[in-house]
Amino acid sequence: MVGSSYIGYLNYIIWLFLASGAYMLWVDAKHYKADPGTEKERKTAVFSGWLNLVLGVIVMIGSWVYKRYLW
Repeated sequence: MVGSSYIGYLNYIIWLFLASGAYMLWVDAKHYKADPGTEKERKTAVFSGWLNLVLGVIVMIGSWVYKRYLW
């Protein structure tokens, strides 16, 4: 549609990726490190946290590239 503006939720998705990744690394991983016998859960929390952070950054860069060069 020509002339219509785009209203999306991509910014919310980016901030949710970044916030949830930081929360998992800061709180969850520290919590599992303190409890004995939760090594698998700690590794999963660390992996999920870094995955969310990386996805947030990739989506942010992709959004910037799209708005800058393709929109």
